[in-house]
Amino acid sequence: MDLSTILGIIAGLSLIFTAIFLQSGLEIFVSPTSFLIVIGGTIASTLISYPLNEVISVLKVVGKVFKSNIKEPTIHMIELIYLASVAKKEGLIRLPGQAERMNDPFIIKGVQMVSDRIKRPEIIRALETEILIMQDRHKLGREIFQVMGKYSPAYGMIGTLIGLVQMLSNLSDPSALGPGMATALLTTFYGTVLSNLFFLPIANKLKRRSEQEFLLMQISMEAILSIESGETITLLEDKLSSFISRSLHDVLSNHKKTMKQEQENA
Repeated sequence: MDLSTILGIIAGLSLIFTAIFLQSGLEIFVSPTSFLIVIGGTIASTLISYPLNEVISVLKVVGKVFKSNIKEPTIHMIELIYLASVAKKEGLIRLPGQAERMNDPFIIKGVQMVSDRIKRPEIIRALETEILIMQDRHKLGREIFQVMGKYSPAYGMIGTLIGLVQMLSNLSDPSALGPGMATALLTTFYGTVLSNLFFLPIANKLKRRSEQEFLLMQISMEAILSIESGETITLLEDKLSSFISRSLHDVLSNHKKTMKQEQENA
């Protein structure tokens, strides 16, 4: 579970509700009609903008926002270095079984191709295609939430205009102007909150998740190609180190020392 996402949503809602309770009661901020205008309108415009199957598929992507299953690059590198050491000591035939333990379809596919002696250009083409497919899938989810972040404030304004028209048509009753104006402004409130607390932050989080996954796939591809060409473990370590900041080099070195000690003890 990604704590930053959960804490951010809780903090945002807490601040809003606290501000409401300090000045008034919650009941004046409740308007099912206004909420339906914003949510219904946003969904309608999103369905007009994208095919139904793409909108539904985005629901699967939302789960990534609340999951923190993105592996640390240094941990990932250590596993790949160990995979390369297995290839050196026991041969390529042992690689697929070892790759299965990493539970990474991208690595499993690449390692299987190396084990099957597929030509290097074909391996590169296949892995690059996998990366492009991942980027396109994440890009679609991100775009849909960005679009929803734009539509919801717009429908908030539409709801406000509807409320103002209804209010102005009843000017004969001055006592109804205040409550009418408050109700009219609620749609703008709902639209703004949904946009800035949910839709746009989710789009940004999906973008960051995509960048993290892209980095891991680049690291994996570099390691797979290194194994295919029979490069030394030292050269592979140097190549993989270029993907992380200098501050993490010591962390990587410590992990490697620990791994070597475990192998020697075994």
